[in-house]
Parts: sequence; C-alpha cells; structure tokens
Amino acid sequence: MEKVVSVEAARKRLGQLVIEVTSSKRPVIIARRNSERAVLLGYEEYEQLKMHEAKMAEKRFQDALERIHSAVAKAGLKPEVVKEAVRKVRRS
Repeated sequence: MEKVVSVEAARKRLGQLVIEVTSSKRPVIIARRNSERAVLLGYEEYEQLKMHEAKMAEKRFQDALERIHSAVAKAGLKPEVVKEAVRKVRRS
C-alpha cells in the first residue's frame, strides 16, 4: 500500500521522506484535505517515467506517420506530392 502524508507532515519531515523514498524506491503521496495533490518519488523513478513518456510519444508519432502513409497510398497520391506539401507548410 502506498504511503500518504499530509502537506503539513511532509513539510516537517521532508528530509526524512526523501531518504525514505530513495531507499525504498516507493513513492509517497502528499495530500491536502484528504485529496491527493502531489507525489514524491526518487529521481531514478522520475527518469524512468520521463523515458517511458518519450518512448510512448515516439510510438504515437510513428503510428501517426503510418496512418498518414496508408491514407496517402489509399488516396492514390504520390509520396513526393505529400512531401512537397509538408515542405511548403513548414516554410510558412
């Protein structure tokens, strides 16, 4: 189960919580008025989340490109026409 602390408790024990999160590799949820507001997590976990987010963004981009290529082929357009249209849009 995740550890939940109030903002006030986190403020008083921040140093201790940082050590705890770093050593246990388990995040701490910080709440205010019984509502989760933030998460304190170790830097390694943060970096992993950022890397995962970047990979997911790249996958979404690649999927979008595949759909575009498929739509271009289905419409019977030449890829060169599409490339030229993209170039024109980028210049403007």
